[in-house]
Amino acid sequence: MQAELRDFIQQHIDDDTAALLLSARRYPGIDVPFVVRQIEARRQLKGKLPEWCANPNLIMSGRVPAEQCSSEQTARYKRSIVEGRTLCDMTGGMGVDFWYMSEGMGRAIYTERDEGMCEAATHNFHALKDGQHPEVEVRHGDGQVLPIPQVDVIYLDPARRATDGSRVYAMEDCEPNMVEWQDELLRHARMVLVKLSPMVDLTDVLRKLKGVAEVHVVAVRNECKEVLVKQVSAITSLAQLKGAVAVALHCVDFLASSTIHYTATFPDASEAVVTEHGVGHYLYEPDVTLMKAQVFGSLCGRFHVKQLDYGTHLMTSEVFVPDFPGRIFEVEEQIPFTSKVVKRLKQSISQANMATRNFILTADQFRQRTGIKEGGEVYLFGAKVKDVGQMLLKCRKK
Repeated sequence: MQAELRDFIQQHIDDDTAALLLSARRYPGIDVPFVVRQIEARRQLKGKLPEWCANPNLIMSGRVPAEQCSSEQTARYKRSIVEGRTLCDMTGGMGVDFWYMSEGMGRAIYTERDEGMCEAATHNFHALKDGQHPEVEVRHGDGQVLPIPQVDVIYLDPARRATDGSRVYAMEDCEPNMVEWQDELLRHARMVLVKLSPMVDLTDVLRKLKGVAEVHVVAVRNECKEVLVKQVSAITSLAQLKGAVAVALHCVDFLASSTIHYTATFPDASEAVVTEHGVGHYLYEPDVTLMKAQVFGSLCGRFHVKQLDYGTHLMTSEVFVPDFPGRIFEVEEQIPFTSKVVKRLKQSISQANMATRNFILTADQFRQRTGIKEGGEVYLFGAKVKDVGQMLLKCRKK
């Protein structure tokens, strides 16, 4: 990042990039397409990587790496769950995870097969150097071809795009294929940490990956971002063959002003308790990470709440449970779902935040049928309730 380019980007950071491209001839000596890519990338990543975007000396990568890279919050979280003094990132990408995970390490190796990404990462690691990170070793090449170093931690973020550009989620469809490569990786590291799609089937992960010690479901502001699987070489498949397949589960959601961190085991061995007396005074919507992990039995037992029905993942209670990990609502009205009610509902509720769980309609269909505008302070849930049937629950957020 030459000083002239860096200064030009800062001077035009708020410009219309399309207009900037059209006026490229006004700026001889400036690589305007490169500048535009940098401006657009910084805009795209401002919320995700505020620390990096605040550093004018860094080079930002293209759209796909920017989409797939972790946020600073989730990258720092990865550092908190790995142990050891040596790290090798086999799928370096933009290097965000690598940089935060290498803090305090004695040796750190970045591997990336795209030459341009390697050059940008080398530049960025030098620009970020702060005395808390080791001298980074950058390797250009395919991690599946280059020699695998003997380290404490190997990290991978397999690419989740097929050759035609479409998104994929299953481990076998990602590149590299962790299912095929895991044995070799576990021979070279005490711990392997792999970042998987938030759409991955957790049961499938446990069935196909060996030595799984922990699973971390990570969200930012109630949006599930990634599933992290920690494999430990000391745990053999023999333990899994004996039936000891339950692993430590961590559900983490970085909210705007707080963090939800719920620990349990996966699969959830507890059975969900279903209400026998209809809907209580309070309604609870589990955090998105808990929904992903399906720890409904654990929630019922720990917080003394009950599900509305076996397939309705909303909880209820008569007594307020303030520390429930998710959104809490006070139920103002219970409305039987009938065609007659739907036709007249807009007269009493003109605006509401609408959601459905185990309901005859989707939220969009529900909104179209009623004509109720989205938003406001009222929350309207469509849900199936045991022994009652389809219900509308008018609520206010606690």
